[in-house]
Formats: sequence, structure tokens, C-alpha cells
Amino acid sequence: MFLVLVGLLWFAILSARESYAPRILISRTSQIARVISAFLPAWVLTHLLAFLLKAEIPFESRLAVSVSLPATALFLVAARLLLTRPLARRTYRRLTRGPVLVLGDSWREGDLMREVESTVGRGRKVWMLPLDTVDPDSAARMVHEAEVSEVVLEPRGTDLDEIFDIAFACLDARAEVTIASKRFDVVAARAAMGETDGTPAMRFRRPDLTGPEGFVKRVVDVLGAFLGLLVLSPLLLTIAAAVKLSSAGPILYRQERVGQKGRRFIMYKFRSMTDGNDPRMHREYLESFIRDGAPASVSEDGSKVFKLTADSRVTPVGAWLRALSLDELPQLWNVLRGEMSLVGPRPCLPYEWDLYRSWQRRRLDVVPGCTGLWQVTARSRVSFEEMVMLDLHYAHHGTVGGDLLLILCTVPAMIRGRGGY
Repeated sequence: MFLVLVGLLWFAILSARESYAPRILISRTSQIARVISAFLPAWVLTHLLAFLLKAEIPFESRLAVSVSLPATALFLVAARLLLTRPLARRTYRRLTRGPVLVLGDSWREGDLMREVESTVGRGRKVWMLPLDTVDPDSAARMVHEAEVSEVVLEPRGTDLDEIFDIAFACLDARAEVTIASKRFDVVAARAAMGETDGTPAMRFRRPDLTGPEGFVKRVVDVLGAFLGLLVLSPLLLTIAAAVKLSSAGPILYRQERVGQKGRRFIMYKFRSMTDGNDPRMHREYLESFIRDGAPASVSEDGSKVFKLTADSRVTPVGAWLRALSLDELPQLWNVLRGEMSLVGPRPCLPYEWDLYRSWQRRRLDVVPGCTGLWQVTARSRVSFEEMVMLDLHYAHHGTVGGDLLLILCTVPAMIRGRGGY
């Protein structure tokens, strides 16, 4: 048991440093930097865990412990450089050798080219085209024909819908994509995000290059959901009784939702509304919120709220459950079934999916989750467009280590109840 926990601990910390991202695995300097930054906290936490669990470890004396620190670090770096990196460079050959395409405004061509060549373009051919000379189809064609490894976009006045359409066309053509835009300021304030020349930059990674992250994420989901249902069973039974006794209708609410890549499934929640209610109010609100950009309402504390707050369909017990997000707990069963993850973008309603633009649907390129970046950092306090950007950032930047941190942050977010209606 101790070895399993230690293995998960090391993987999570290395994962949080993006050490398993293909672009890191093929780079010598990036691998060394990630391993060194992750090594010390992982090593200290391993010994702390051994002390708490009273587990025996091979290094008992102070001298052995002090020697094990640099020895383990050297072993990890050597294994990464001598074994992992050569294998990654053969596996991700296109990412290693393919050229870099820069799409931006011509007046910044010199600065942007120099910056790209000094970072992602090392050892690779870099060329630039004005952004207004390409469309999604032509950009995808160039990426495919030239086997471009990465596309860098820096829009200034181009419409955001067009930028994302071009970005995802290039991504689907098997290139990684980076967009640098001031429009990401809101997302950058709520998520760890890189930058290009001082401008927030969002990176989009190919879904087929996730390395071991996908497998470990599923293991964490199954273990977490099973333990959650087991530990929370008294609370689940109490909520079930409160729902049943407070209003007529079933305890659980079964609702069709749209999950990964548009697949439909039945999601479970504790019923928080009157049975047999009319969904037209919610449908009309979503249409004004998504399509028309409806302004935020103002909560009692004066903060902006982008959600339907005065919903007469919600029962008194349901309002309490929603404020603390306790109505979502039955979704742990959806996690066990593989329809949801513990962490990810929220699944949407079918009529909500129909309102999405093509780039907005890409928030569900990954498995939807019970909690996520939007729920922890924003929860109904940002516009729909900003919410989608947060989900896109998670979908293409999320790690197992980041998932574990978001799970830990979910509990205080639930207790505060801010943004839950």
C-alpha cells in the first residue's frame, strides 16, 4: 500500500510539472528543469508519508538519507535523458522535427519570429504568414502537407470565433497550437498560463499525445469515486431522506447530458426542483446567456452572477443542496461508469449543445467532470465565453497532479457556497 501511494505521489508531482507532456519529454533542458523542480517536494513528502504510516524505508540512517537525496535525483535525470527522451523522440518524431508555422500580424513579424525561434523553434524551420491570408481549411492543408509540428497564432483584431476555428483546424491536422491574446487575461488570472512576449498564451495539445496521463487519471477516478461513495454513504442517505420528505417526487433526478465529443448519457443528481417542472425558463435563459451575451445579475454581496438565480422551480431543500453542490454527489456513479471524471468540464444539456459554436463544443473534447477549473475558480462569476476558455484551458492543459489539487480545492469551494444557485 505504501509503495502504491508513493508511486502515485511521485507521478502526481511530476504530472503537475507537466513532465509527461510530449513536448517536455523530447526536450533535454525542459526534462531536467521539470525533474529538479518536482524532485525535492516529492522526496520530502515520501519520507513524511513513511513516518505517518510507520512504513519501513531502505534508508534509515541520516547518512543514508542524505546520500539518497542526490543519488535519487541523478538516477531520475539519467533515466529521463538516456531512456525516456530517446524513446519519446522516436515516438513523437513529427513534434521533434516538424517545422513551426507562425500566423500573426505582419507589423510584428520580426519580434514574433525571433521569439518563436528562441523558444519552440529551436533546431526547426520557422516561417510566418499574415493571419488574414488564411482560413481554417487552408491552414489545416498547410499543416498536413508540410507536417507542421506547432502553430503559433497571435491575433490582434481578428474575431475570436475565427481564431479558434483556425486553431482547432490546425490541431485536427495533428499540430500543437498556441494562441497568444489579451482576450485570455481573465483566464490567466484564474489559471496557470504561459505567455508570449508578455501576452497570455493558451496552448492546445493533441488529444492523442497524452502519454500515461489518461490511464492514471482513470485509475484515480475509479478509486476516488468508489471511496467517495463508501465514505459519504451516511451523508448520501441523509440527503436522500431530506429530498423524499420535503417534496413529492423521486429522490434522484435522471437527466440526459452531452459528454465527451457529443456523446449522450444519463446523469444522476439529487432532485432539487419540483417534480415535472417546465424547463422553458432555463432554456430561454441559456439562449440569452450563450447567444445574446445576457448581462450578469447582481448577488446580495454585490458580485456579478452569470446564472439563473431566481428559479421558482427549486425547492427549499434543493436550494440548500445547490448552494453546497451536494446535489451533484450521485454523479460519482457516473464516474464509476466511465461517463464522467472526478475533474473536467461540466457536461451540458442537449439544447445547450445546440447553441454552441463549433469551437465552444471543443470544451468537451475530454471526459466531463464533477468538479473542475471553472467550478473552483469562477463558479457562475464569469461570462459564458470566459467559462468556455477556462474549460478549454483545462481540457488541453490539465494534469493528474492538477486534478488532485482541484479536488482538494473543491471542498472549501463547496463550503463557501458562493455562486451556487
